[in-house]
Amino acid sequence: MDTPRPGRTRVTSVSLRTETLEAIRARAGRQGVSSYIEEAVQRQLQREAIDEYIVAAEAEHGPVEQAEVAARAERIRAHHAAHRGDAAPADAA
Repeated sequence: MDTPRPGRTRVTSVSLRTETLEAIRARAGRQGVSSYIEEAVQRQLQREAIDEYIVAAEAEHGPVEQAEVAARAERIRAHHAAHRGDAAPADAA
């Protein structure tokens, strides 16, 4: 059964391919299908909001250099590795 989540919910109907639903059920486990799909949709909404932010920022400030993106990504990986207590390889993706 789906686990309760904070916030208001409303029942809706969504059509999924049989294979997709079977894969979701296999991965969702005790979390439940609804919670699994809710989390996946929230991640997608976050990605889209970030993409929109990037487009707006680049329109205002110009495109970001890929070398700068790679350098910042490496700093983020190193930060997360330090807080996990392990070392991230320099070429980790």
